[in-house]
Amino acid sequence: MVRRWGERTVLDGASFQAEPGSITFLGGANGAGKTTLLRIAAGLISPHAGTVSLAELEPDRDRRAYARKLGWLPAGNGGIYNRLTVRQNLEYWVAIALMPRRAQRGAVHAAVESFELGHLQDRRADRISMGERQRLRLAMTFAHEPAVVLLDEPQTSLDELGLDRLSEAMAELGKRGGAAVWCAPQTDGVALPVHYRYEVKGGRVEPC
Repeated sequence: MVRRWGERTVLDGASFQAEPGSITFLGGANGAGKTTLLRIAAGLISPHAGTVSLAELEPDRDRRAYARKLGWLPAGNGGIYNRLTVRQNLEYWVAIALMPRRAQRGAVHAAVESFELGHLQDRRADRISMGERQRLRLAMTFAHEPAVVLLDEPQTSLDELGLDRLSEAMAELGKRGGAAVWCAPQTDGVALPVHYRYEVKGGRVEPC
């Protein structure tokens, strides 16, 4: 896989596969191309060379079906509507994530329970803490029961409770035969499970 930004080649021959049932860590220095690789995998940008697929689906050819199988957490604090409550954000997300209507209410309830948002569900999103917002963003990522989740620095702002809930959500996904990929510059001090470790370095993905 090749991806360039202007004159700079960020990924040059990068190759990566997330195994069913696995939790994979993707490391590398700032600017190494971790986020670019995850954004390509999420179908948000296209590589200049190479392909990406999920269950024989390709993001450019099968966009709706591809998106339905994917959970994507970008780095930062976005993706939440501040004037909606925690529950309303989840309800909106499972609807636009193409989840069958009959399954949406149960999915929202499960997400609230999984990330311990029950006491916050009627509170507006702009009135909860940064760590609580991150738990909400994670709940939205997992709520529609994706086959694969891609998490860009998911540990940001999480306390021990939040890290525990994230670990459990990734483990449960693996038990269903799904796969989780999370990236950060390093794993030191971050108590999240990992089966495989890779590093983005020199435009390639290498075991570490």
